[in-house]
Amino acid sequence: MKSSFDTTLKQGFIFALLATLALAILFFAYIFNGSSLDYMDFAGWTYFATSCLTHAWLFIFIPFFALFLPMEMMGLKRRYCNAVLTLVYSFLFILAVTNSYVFNIYHFHINGLILKFLTSPGASEIFVFSTAMKLKAATIAIGLVGLCIGLCWLSCFLSARLRIASFYRKALLPLFLIALTSQTMHIYGSATMKTSIVESTEVLPYYFPLRMNSLLTKLGIVDKNKLNQIRFQNSEAAVNYPLHPLTAEKPDSALNIVILCIDSWNPRTMTRECTPNIYKFAEQAEYYTKHISSSNATRGGIFGMFTGLSAYYWKSFEFANVQPVMIEELLRAGYTVQAYPSATLEYPPFAKLLFKNVKGLNIKTAGKTPYERDFQITRNFLSDLDKYNGRKPFFSFIFYDLAHAIEIPKSKLYRFQPSWETCDYMKLSNNTDPTPFFNLYKNCVAQVDSLVGLTLDKLKAKGLLRNTVVMITGDHGQEFNENHNNYWGHASNYSYWQTAVPMVYYYPSCKPARRNYRTTHYDISPTLLHKVLGIKNPPADYSMGKYLSDSSSRDWHLVGSDLYYAFIRSDGTIIEKRGAGNIKILDKRMRSIDEYPLDARKLNEVILDMNRFFKKKQK
Repeated sequence: MKSSFDTTLKQGFIFALLATLALAILFFAYIFNGSSLDYMDFAGWTYFATSCLTHAWLFIFIPFFALFLPMEMMGLKRRYCNAVLTLVYSFLFILAVTNSYVFNIYHFHINGLILKFLTSPGASEIFVFSTAMKLKAATIAIGLVGLCIGLCWLSCFLSARLRIASFYRKALLPLFLIALTSQTMHIYGSATMKTSIVESTEVLPYYFPLRMNSLLTKLGIVDKNKLNQIRFQNSEAAVNYPLHPLTAEKPDSALNIVILCIDSWNPRTMTRECTPNIYKFAEQAEYYTKHISSSNATRGGIFGMFTGLSAYYWKSFEFANVQPVMIEELLRAGYTVQAYPSATLEYPPFAKLLFKNVKGLNIKTAGKTPYERDFQITRNFLSDLDKYNGRKPFFSFIFYDLAHAIEIPKSKLYRFQPSWETCDYMKLSNNTDPTPFFNLYKNCVAQVDSLVGLTLDKLKAKGLLRNTVVMITGDHGQEFNENHNNYWGHASNYSYWQTAVPMVYYYPSCKPARRNYRTTHYDISPTLLHKVLGIKNPPADYSMGKYLSDSSSRDWHLVGSDLYYAFIRSDGTIIEKRGAGNIKILDKRMRSIDEYPLDARKLNEVILDMNRFFKKKQK
């Protein structure tokens, strides 16, 4: 009995080893279907090959231990055990090949969004397969099933003839060494932003190797300053941004640009009582009442504001040193570009990602508290305005942090009561009365408004409003359980309250008005490039947005990052793709929608559009 068990176990184990090798080869073929091939070097090939084996080993041995081994221990005959394993491995092989086609077209792997897409009405109109294509697909599927049957037969043949002492140890040791090699290479490659390693990692489906960037920096193995240099020295880009060279018609006179950005700005505070200075200024400007950020957090919100693209492209920009078109064009036009950040621009690495070519950039601001730093950045900007001689136009980005920190001196808590003195997140639940917490937040926003008021007064006093564009907005929203489902803060969902921000747009000779159509952060860069720098290209050449003045639909608005993103429909419906790959559809109150009619043709159009700035494989 034991001899039979050992024989079957050995044969099944060899079957799994052979299937691992076959699946690894299928994974390896992925690299030839995209632009990642352009970045490969010896280290990249070594890493990718070992990663393919490591990832395949994981996929193959899970069913071996979960199905084959228990079935054998239950005393089932070998042919039944082999039949189950053959079916599972055949499915994995077919899935791997199918996924390679999906990745080649959409630049991401099969996930809930794709499955929803394939089962939506109209999918048959998009995926029209000819008889020849169906035959080809059937042939490939039959071939993969035949491959599995052949591997099963080969495992039986080899198990009867192999006589190796310590067989399992000698078989598993190389696999562990291969896995160790791939993980070690990724740990170092990720820390040093080695393009061949980082880019090839994205090719493998749902492969999440180890990272230890912070630990390596703390141990001194990777120098932080050198790391920043390495991170931005790559010259090859995986993105095609802009899609076409920009052309411009030089304006008659140069306009200055001032962007006043409030971190975590809830639109309910845009009132005469809470933000009197901003509210009054909005009456002289265009006030966009349905403005949506490009994300629910700072990283994606600021990225979308400056690049005109979703943070879906963040990694590609970071790895390849791609700079925002807006900043590059401003520098080319002779602008003095400066940032006034309350929180550091080192993390997220905005200093390098958005302002790499700006000399003398303010990266940090002195001050022990957010209130002190917000006050200081205002003082710094006003001081620079006093020194301004008018010879060169300027672009200034002033980024307030107080509303994000929700931390303010007790002496400033008088305006809105009752108010908490400090945040106590442990008190928050779905039954918590949000009033005192929201009043604390409103007191913080009111202080920011007073600082914004000083800035606006200075611009007016110096006569700069005659030749300066001013935008006042936030990087993302801040939720206070408005939907009564226990969501507080930001970065936890893509509801209106975490993505909506006020948007005030002033330019000389503008006609004050409230614009009640949807606009987005992707519209900021195109508007400034066209209005201020005279760029003639259509916004689609360098952004996902439109001009703010364009009232046409912005349905299917993309928010989030590469792993966790969502499309927000015009009616507030949220089609959310989560990190694990599953899809969730919610209404504007964050309630799940079980049956939602997705138009497959439109969804295909949207997915292709969100990937259009990636480089296409050269034929």
